[in-house]
Amino acid sequence: MNNVYSEEHIKTIKDYIKTHAYATNYVTPSLNLIITLTLLCTSLYLITKTNNYYVLTILVLVLALILMKMFMIFHDLCHKSYFPTNERKEKTKGFNMSIARILDVFSLYDANHWESLHSTHHKLHGNLNEFDATRTVLTSSEYEKLSENKKLLYKIFRNPIIFFLFTPIYIYWINKIINGDIIYIIKYSILLYILYKIGSIKLVICFILAQYIGGMLGIMMFHLQHQVNVGYWKPIEKDDQLSKDNAELLGASVIKIPVFLDYFTSGIEYHNIHHMDPGIPSYNIKKCYDELCALGLIPDNKIGYKQQYDSLFHTIFNEKTELYE
Repeated sequence: MNNVYSEEHIKTIKDYIKTHAYATNYVTPSLNLIITLTLLCTSLYLITKTNNYYVLTILVLVLALILMKMFMIFHDLCHKSYFPTNERKEKTKGFNMSIARILDVFSLYDANHWESLHSTHHKLHGNLNEFDATRTVLTSSEYEKLSENKKLLYKIFRNPIIFFLFTPIYIYWINKIINGDIIYIIKYSILLYILYKIGSIKLVICFILAQYIGGMLGIMMFHLQHQVNVGYWKPIEKDDQLSKDNAELLGASVIKIPVFLDYFTSGIEYHNIHHMDPGIPSYNIKKCYDELCALGLIPDNKIGYKQQYDSLFHTIFNEKTELYE
């Protein structure tokens, strides 16, 4: 695949983002966080007060969406973009990361671990010279190297029903034990104990179930943000910044989201802009995307619901056709 965006074009996009989309005040992110925490506490309180299973089901689903929103805030904090600090510029860990460490217990990821893992994802995305452990598909060459038995297991495991149902359990819970994340496990256990004392085992079960649902939706979104045709994966040398920038814009998707979910997804669905510059806080991404489209700097290419559904079945990136299969 040839580079679609020129170096000059990409520089124009980057310059616009830096001058129009970064966090500029503490009021907006603080209110966003306070409102989200209030919604979280309110949903937990209502769960303790209802015994109607239909109402309880609705509350668990709402809580799952609120926890998704919390994760988006946590995600921005770990990118050091949520509050207007100098952490990204100076490559330090300050106020953003301090708040992330407080909130990480709601996000099922240790803040330091997520910051490291996710930064690596951004660094490696689109580059076939490197292995991105967060990639949810194999390349055709990787698949062909597998034995017949492993190919069969891969096909079974990557069935969307199995993959999206069971992957959250491994990533968010089992993996913590395997990695020996003792401090995080202690923090999480304390949170569950507090919830138990507040609302008995019912609240604990509802909270964990909401985390599971939110985590499953999050993994589905992550897959759709990166594995939708047409793909952009190629061998990229370390000094080839133009190819890397094109991989960010062309290899990450913009997915259509129902209006009622906008608040909870927090703009992360405009993922190509996020990859272009992770310094944009999620609460500014939609506005930035719309402005870049209005200026003609990027096309408005949202992935529709039918293509999103089809893309859930993508399990392999064919390096010859440069398409997901």
